Amino acid sequence: MTEKERQLVQAMVKVGHPKVKAQEIGHQMGQKPGYISVYRRKLIDDQIIMPASYGYVQFMLPFFDRFVEEQIMFDEF
Repeated sequence: MTEKERQLVQAMVKVGHPKVKAQEIGHQMGQKPGYISVYRRKLIDDQIIMPASYGYVQFMLPFFDRFVEEQIMFDEF
């Protein structure tokens, strides 16, 4: 994953919902939703996230959010 893709995934975890709206991800990253659309598309193509409904995405793998959350804590330590 590129650094921007990692930031998007971490922003999804920080929002704290199973289904996350692109607008919320952009807010967490300090960017506009249009900015993240390129990285969102790459993560969908790489089968890390999937569209949940219009404007929402969720992780494809179960418990992947917990893995990312542990990585965030590890990076901060």
